[in-house]
Amino acid sequence: MKEINSEQNQRNYNDEIDIFDFCFRLWKELKNILTIVKDYILLIIIFLIRKSLWIASFAVAGIICGYTIYVMSKQSYSSLLEGFTGCLDNKKVISHINRLSKLSDDPDLLASFLNITVEQAEEVKSVNAYYGIKINGSKNTDFIDFDDRYNPLDTNQMRVPSYVYIQVSVYDKSVIPELREGLLHYVKSNTYINEHFRVCRDHQQQIINQIDVEIQMIDSLQHSRFRKDIHPNTQLVFMNMEPDFRLFHEEKLGLLSRKHQLEKELEFSEEIITIVHDFTPLAFEDNPKSIYLMISGSIMAVMGLFSALLWQYRKRIWRLIIEG
Repeated sequence: MKEINSEQNQRNYNDEIDIFDFCFRLWKELKNILTIVKDYILLIIIFLIRKSLWIASFAVAGIICGYTIYVMSKQSYSSLLEGFTGCLDNKKVISHINRLSKLSDDPDLLASFLNITVEQAEEVKSVNAYYGIKINGSKNTDFIDFDDRYNPLDTNQMRVPSYVYIQVSVYDKSVIPELREGLLHYVKSNTYINEHFRVCRDHQQQIINQIDVEIQMIDSLQHSRFRKDIHPNTQLVFMNMEPDFRLFHEEKLGLLSRKHQLEKELEFSEEIITIVHDFTPLAFEDNPKSIYLMISGSIMAVMGLFSALLWQYRKRIWRLIIEG
């Protein structure tokens, strides 16, 4: 029995030694890896310091090239308009405006549609209309769907109804006022949209008239609940029973709220597109100077780094080429 216990203790002791030995070796290997990584980082830092002037020279050359390209290229400017379409479905307006995006290469045809001069049409780079997207039942627009990211299967996002966002990109900012009037003329001159807009407003007016009738009926019914009636045979006077005083009151408030909402939409949407936020004359550059300088400077800096590496190890690279 003692011999069995002794063997068991010896086995446990050997297992403990193996575990400690494994942990010690693992820590030793980890230290070696960390030391190697530290040495490489130091080598990279020292290399960058030594070649910093070389790399900086390439970066400066890239910035100069970027600025030259910026000056020589034709710059475009973007501006955004937010419009309210009222009862009219904004899909029809957006679809109609987006037809213009295919005409940017034909100034003559674009000028005829927008009622502007050919010279002004030549300064137009693009015209596009977009939907606003609201997230998680928000009442306001959370973002404009410039990249067409709307997913109808995603219940967390919804297109904002009755609003349209028109973005124009031009080469000359002075044409934006004329382009604005041309766009409004283009939408208003469409017979299909005009007819839908007229029918929509007539339908809203009919609903308002019907609501007035319903309110009058509720007032009449509410009044009849409180009047005194005299029975023709027994001459008894009694008061009608009122099951719930608040019932008609809530219905009337609901109808009045709906009526005021429709009247407000009619008042604010006398035109097919009512301007909420107009185009700003101080349009934003599509590709500002900083983008040119950043991209060209970064590319040339990377080229300077690689050229420094090639020059640093040119003998070793040449030897590998010869031996290969």
